[in-house]
Amino acid sequence: MMNKTLNILIALVIAHSTCVAQKNKKVAYEFPAAMGETVRAEFAKQCDKGLVLYQINCGGCHNQKVKGKELIPDFTPDQIKGYEIRVTNEKHENSLPDERVTAEELGLISTFLTYKKKNNP
Repeated sequence: MMNKTLNILIALVIAHSTCVAQKNKKVAYEFPAAMGETVRAEFAKQCDKGLVLYQINCGGCHNQKVKGKELIPDFTPDQIKGYEIRVTNEKHENSLPDERVTAEELGLISTFLTYKKKNNP
């Protein structure tokens, strides 16, 4: 019962945060030019959900402060793949078990990290 309640709470937070993210549009996405509008819209929704999940589960350790602004780092495709399968390092294997972040949620985070606009060098 507790796990179901937690899942409902997380879903509500994601839904609310997705709405806020849509309004603020602080994070831009870079999709392939050949991606159709309908597909692009679906991927944008997935990226918005992934952003929320990233901020909840990953941002505390990975985000950086640059000139007083919080910055989400750019991850390489190999880093993203490693996080998807939880073998990047022992700390992640222990701190992000399936009970905390599901495979589906990791997929949404990976989609977000793949398509978020890269930071300026």
